Formats: sequence, C-alpha cells, structure tokens
Amino acid sequence: MGRGRTEMKRIHNDVSRRATFGKRRRGLLKKARELAVLCGVDLGLLVFDDDGAGKLFDYCSPNTSWSELIERYESITNHKFQFQGINHVDDQQPLADIIAGLRREHDRLEVSVRRQTGEDLPSAATAAELDDLEQRLERVLGEVREMKVHTCCSTAQNSVSLTCPVFE
Repeated sequence: MGRGRTEMKRIHNDVSRRATFGKRRRGLLKKARELAVLCGVDLGLLVFDDDGAGKLFDYCSPNTSWSELIERYESITNHKFQFQGINHVDDQQPLADIIAGLRREHDRLEVSVRRQTGEDLPSAATAAELDDLEQRLERVLGEVREMKVHTCCSTAQNSVSLTCPVFE
C-alpha cells in the first residue's frame, strides 16, 4: 500500500504546516549532505522559515565555503550577488577613504596632544610657542588644583578625621 499523491498547495492549518516544514526541511538537508558526500559535489542550501522570525537553516558542502560557492556561481553566470542592496565592490572604496581620513585625523590629534603636553616640542620652538604652552599648562594645573580642593573639602565634610587643605 503506497502513499497518496500530495497536492502541491499551501497548507492552511498552522500546526500541520509547521510539522510538514520541519520534516521536509530535515529531509532536504539530509539529502543535500548525502549528495555532497556520495557524489563529491559542492553545494549550498539555504532555507528560511516563514514563521515571522525568518530562521535560517543552511548547509554547505564540507570541502568548500559559502564565499567559494558564490564566486563560482558569479563566474559561471556572469551575475554578481547583491547582499541586501550592498554591492561590496562599489562600497569598498568609500569605506577605504573614510578609514584613511580617520587615520589621518587620529595621527593629527596624537601630534597635537604630544605637543600640548610638551612631549614633542621641537628643538627650534619659539619663545611665543613656549609661553603659550606654559600658560596652557598653568591653566590646566589650576583647574586640577581646584578639583583637588573641592574633592578634599567634600570628603572632609563627610569625615571628621580629614581636614580640608584650604583651612590649613
């Protein structure tokens, strides 16, 4: 006694449709593995669940990768894959330009920080440059001292044993 022929139309009952999807998906993935192993073919299989979450079920032959499969597909069909509207070749140059610009900005900022802290002073620095650096350092030192006093005073108010350096 054989099985009856199944009519190819959407299964309307959710429970039956999910059960059928699970069984057929497992069977399809098993057949893909068997075909790859027994016949030595390279294949890739993608299955997306239609359950709203869009779960991905995939299989790629053991001796290849998805990128190799896509490259072979593109070379045979002369068709470039587009991933979510992104053409990787077209997007590489703008990204490279952005990265190069960020590196230049990073280098410029590092030089500026070294110069402002006096680490990278040129031996031929002018008196005006040295005066400017001295004023900036004194201003920063004053701000640090104010923060220190404020921190010590607020700590002294919370603790009887500590005294505020302002009152010493």
